Amino acid sequence: MKKSIVTMLPTLGLFALGMTPLQGCAMLSDASEARTIEPLSQWEFVQDSSAENTGIRLPDSGADWTDLSIPHCFRLSGLPEKSAGFYRHTLNVPAEDRGKTFYLLLEGAGSVVDVFVNGKPVGQHKGAYTAAWIDLTPGIRYGADNELIVRVSNRDLEAANCLSQSNLFYTNGGLYRPVWLVKTLGIHIFPDMGSTGIYLTPKNISESGADLEITVHVRNSLKKYYQVLVRSTITAPDGSKIGVVEEKVPLPSGTTKAVTLRKHIDKPVLWNLHDGELYSVYTEVRVDGKLADAMTERTGIRTIGMDGEDFVLNGEKVLIRGVCKHHQDEHVWNAMTSDQLKWEMDGMMDLGVNTIRLAHYPHRRFEYNLADEHGVLVWAENGLAGHRWDKGERAKRESEPTPVGEQITREMVRQNWNHPSIVFWSSGNETHDKTASRYADVIREEDSSRLLTYASAGEKPDNVDFVAGNTYQGWYWGNYTDFDQLPMNEYVSETGAGCWVSHHLPTGEERWKVDHFESEEYAQMFAEFRFQTIFRNNPDGHKFFLWWNYREFYDHKFKNNRNTKGILTLAGMPKDYYYHFQSFLRPDHPVLHLCGRHWFYRQLDPANGIKAYSNADTVELFLNGKSQGIMKNGDYVLPGTETAVEQSDEIVSVGNMDKEMDAGETKKVDGIVVENVFFWKAPLSPGKNLVEVRDNRGNSRSMAIYQKADTIPVPADSLVVDLKSSGENSPAIFIDRPIEAQGPFYTEVDGSSDNTFDALPEMVEGACWIATKRLSDAKNKTDLSFTLTRPATVYVMHGTGTYPAHTLDEPNETEMAAAAALKADLAAAGFVDSGIQGIWRRHSLWLADTGLMMRDADAGDIITIPGQTLDYVVLVKEQ
Repeated sequence: MKKSIVTMLPTLGLFALGMTPLQGCAMLSDASEARTIEPLSQWEFVQDSSAENTGIRLPDSGADWTDLSIPHCFRLSGLPEKSAGFYRHTLNVPAEDRGKTFYLLLEGAGSVVDVFVNGKPVGQHKGAYTAAWIDLTPGIRYGADNELIVRVSNRDLEAANCLSQSNLFYTNGGLYRPVWLVKTLGIHIFPDMGSTGIYLTPKNISESGADLEITVHVRNSLKKYYQVLVRSTITAPDGSKIGVVEEKVPLPSGTTKAVTLRKHIDKPVLWNLHDGELYSVYTEVRVDGKLADAMTERTGIRTIGMDGEDFVLNGEKVLIRGVCKHHQDEHVWNAMTSDQLKWEMDGMMDLGVNTIRLAHYPHRRFEYNLADEHGVLVWAENGLAGHRWDKGERAKRESEPTPVGEQITREMVRQNWNHPSIVFWSSGNETHDKTASRYADVIREEDSSRLLTYASAGEKPDNVDFVAGNTYQGWYWGNYTDFDQLPMNEYVSETGAGCWVSHHLPTGEERWKVDHFESEEYAQMFAEFRFQTIFRNNPDGHKFFLWWNYREFYDHKFKNNRNTKGILTLAGMPKDYYYHFQSFLRPDHPVLHLCGRHWFYRQLDPANGIKAYSNADTVELFLNGKSQGIMKNGDYVLPGTETAVEQSDEIVSVGNMDKEMDAGETKKVDGIVVENVFFWKAPLSPGKNLVEVRDNRGNSRSMAIYQKADTIPVPADSLVVDLKSSGENSPAIFIDRPIEAQGPFYTEVDGSSDNTFDALPEMVEGACWIATKRLSDAKNKTDLSFTLTRPATVYVMHGTGTYPAHTLDEPNETEMAAAAALKADLAAAGFVDSGIQGIWRRHSLWLADTGLMMRDADAGDIITIPGQTLDYVVLVKEQ
């Protein structure tokens, strides 16, 4: 039997639930008896294999339970999203706990939860993204072990109308957010609609003062009437005590009462952008002088509103500049840890945004807390998303408001009431007007103090404060320069272009195919025009701008794998234009970034050009140690929008215009200038080129890239010489620079080889590699041979034909046979298995398992790698 152990939690984890370290601490002698909270992280799991809608049958004694840790989603156990499963945990409840109340707090479970204690049903919750507090007390046996079973279903019919089924993103079934056991006395603060039960509302805010309204929901689950004292102590952001307010209230048996206290605060410290000043309210419930319950909540004092078409925070105009973000990681999907979420928030703060749209559903309270602390504005959304794109029977989903949809929308508001960062509530995204309008009414009924919005792809609910647009000129339609059109782009809830790090185009070429060919270069032009427009050309015309998305996320789009519009890849690697965005968002933070390092082998015009992003005044380019000139900030013009010519007296074509030119005269057609971009048409030399940029502030960045030529010179000090590839269709080149985590390793950039590394085994860090075309394509099969000039370790990282469980892919017998043959050939050539198992991305971008063979070799050794039709790459690391 698994026993529950009470664990002291770190401050941040408790604040994530609206609690402080005082609870469960010996610092207050009676506080430890009042309320304890423990994480329930270790569970057993088994799939529910029964047919849908045939009733719930708990697993029998012969069920094959598997141990696992929470957070967890079905995919991590190799099950599709639309599955159902049982989680089991054993609670040991001592006899002396009789009379206490036991709550199971689920921060998020997709999508329908049924809870059983000792086989007895004790509660159900619908909705994948809002928290649920389930009262376990009716099923508890005291002085005994108790079997706790949580059934979670994400099946289509069971999860219907739960605001979690969307064609725009994956909803992972399972207990994908933390789970807690909260134990209170019979009289306690009641978790109203999944909230903490304490609502903090600043009112009448001015420079001279503000009134803080504190509403506490108190429950008496005992069989007696009690007189209850509710007391709140308010503490300022600097830790100084503001004052105490209290009230005595009668609380009959079996009742819950909302008690409202008020405190005036002189000269309040305002919560503001990048200045998350938070007041703390410690609330006690006492009976006969003894502590019955206690909890700390935080809030900020600020005003938000609109002055005409402008947003106003604390009386000051604010231009919204930010990103949207999902709740997803490449390896664990929606089952993200607090550390992973904090890493994302830290990254967005480093980028410099002032607003985050936490799309398309309520996120963990932990994320909202981080936003509170950082002083960043938040758009919170209820989960109604994408239904306007459904077809057939699916088109009926969420076409009408439902009681469950209303419940989830109310839960979103109440559970996140105290967060000053949340200034926008959204009733939906690209869905049915009627449903979104009703949920907007629900939000307004709950909270009239915040702004109400909607993310539109043409829909126009008329009961919100403003409708923002998901505008994609230059991606799904039109030209990217159409983004300057108003009023269409005055309020932008989404915009972005997809790109993948192994897709590339010549400079200025406007060619893309959504979900098939998405180059970095076109995405850069798309982004550059937008950033120039909102930061320089017409900031006031574009009052609200959110880039879609901060990070790539799994979706049925690019290669049926992901949405590639993230400023970061799904693995968390910044794309080039991240730095252009940052250069505007943080003008006082020195930004200098060389673009195109993942295009390591250039097979086009050597003078295609080198680009850098910087907010410096000037940047100088050095190519192989020679200066290529200093460019000034503002010299760059978007390719294709300006042409300069020098001609004799004749009619010539200049850009898109015919102009009469005088002899020897140079004229320019006005182009689109973009600041913080530097570009040189400097020709690369055949083979390896060392590229360096230096700004006027003393910063520098460098990279090594290769230029294709009929004959590529081999440097005298090259570690690898006499490199031969037997396949005419797959020439090989030694790339004498270290491999990079998340980077590509094949040479093609036309969408035919999209494989990339993931995290690198420590053993191979610093190794260089031999680049070829994609070797899992049969026409590229080749034998490789080369000679070492110095002692080195040669590695062959290869696919295995097996895949992580969450990809849902079965082992590929053909690839497994090819991997076995490759390993046998390598073993015959003196290689040994390193025992290191890893992961990388296939051409499909889905993750795949890797193995690693290795051989220590001396100078003069000839290394031969027999070919197989399998993904593999040869790495060489000097000893």
